[in-house]
Amino acid sequence: MVLPLGRRLSQKLEAAGFLVREIGIFPRPTVLQSGLEAWLDNFAEDFFAPLAPADRSAARAEIVELLRPVLVDETGTWIADYVRLRFRAVLA
Repeated sequence: MVLPLGRRLSQKLEAAGFLVREIGIFPRPTVLQSGLEAWLDNFAEDFFAPLAPADRSAARAEIVELLRPVLVDETGTWIADYVRLRFRAVLA
């Protein structure tokens, strides 16, 4: 059984000794004006660093093609499926 994200995060906080008073997950779909490849260039550089420079472009292209069916809407716009996590927890 896969628990909902909020419950899984609550369990991690509780395992670390916190008492979770409230937790919420808020979808924040975000248009990627420059597309996913530009986003990867800006935010995923550390993940590509272990690859040989000649392989990085192919890796980016593969990621773009794998995510296209999930993150491109009916108008052809890339939408990142960000979520915002808000919680209030105190040490137990």
